[in-house]
Amino acid sequence: MNHNNYELPSIYNQKTEHYEVIDEQQQRDDSFDLRMGPSQQQDLLPDDNNNNISGRPLQHHDNKDRQLVWLLLVTPLLVLIFTAVPAIASLPTIGSMTSGNAIWRLIDPIFTLPPFLFTMFCADVTRYHIGSSSTFIWLLWAVGAGIYVQGHGVHLSAALFKHPVEDFIAVHNQTLGSNAGLVEELESIYSYMRNLWEHLIGHYMYAVGAVIMSWTQIAAFCNQTHGSLTIGYQVLFCIASLIYGLLIGAIAIDFPGGCYVGLPYTIIFGAVCALLMISRRGKDLKYGGLLKLGHRMVLQYYLGASIVGFVIIIGWVGKYGFANRTVLDI
Repeated sequence: MNHNNYELPSIYNQKTEHYEVIDEQQQRDDSFDLRMGPSQQQDLLPDDNNNNISGRPLQHHDNKDRQLVWLLLVTPLLVLIFTAVPAIASLPTIGSMTSGNAIWRLIDPIFTLPPFLFTMFCADVTRYHIGSSSTFIWLLWAVGAGIYVQGHGVHLSAALFKHPVEDFIAVHNQTLGSNAGLVEELESIYSYMRNLWEHLIGHYMYAVGAVIMSWTQIAAFCNQTHGSLTIGYQVLFCIASLIYGLLIGAIAIDFPGGCYVGLPYTIIFGAVCALLMISRRGKDLKYGGLLKLGHRMVLQYYLGASIVGFVIIIGWVGKYGFANRTVLDI
């Protein structure tokens, strides 16, 4: 061995190589790469399957589903309260011409419209509907909301302006007795505001607005499935559907010609919900989830409500005929 050519291993060279490896790895870790991996790209792609049913796995049950149950309960409950109170009670008047019932109707859409909107937020429309379809759904909902609020305004205005005419006729009844033409003219004005604008146009405008928003919810949720609900939330869900069905029945027996409209409407409404579930079956959903409570939550909600409303209308027609509650003075 030539001792002149022998060199000890250099630890400095080893450290340098080690540092170079670490530096290269650190550079790769610290670098900002705009390219997404396959898993990231998958998260951004719409769920596309042949059955056109997308959404969370059926066994998954998160806070959004629970929020939806509460919204489906609160929405018809608020509408029913704000509709029923002025119909069955006379609230104290404010001044000589403003009725308490009119003020009650003034705040109605302030409380009843937001739950409709929050329900649409739960639908996550931009994820489950691509391109122009999501825009159309939101546009249709906005049109329905506008008609709903405008109908309340028309109804409120007619209810406010009819009372001074009614009070004038009642107070000056003896004075007007000698002028039959004037009395007839005043009664005609009163009837025009009460029967046409309040009970017909006003009622049907906000009812049509609510119907449009309901159908928009069906369109928004028709491609979605939901996780299993606990027993408590299943009970809340059934109560919510029952309340909405009571609302449909109450409106039908209260509005002019409501039974003529409500009877075919409940049949068509329920049939569409059932067909949408059955026609869009998933591999784990027999009959499209029709018989699995909560898995097609919004469609099942409206299907149950239409059945309840149909039963109420049939019961009313069987006992009183097609006359509404106002005509029968009930």
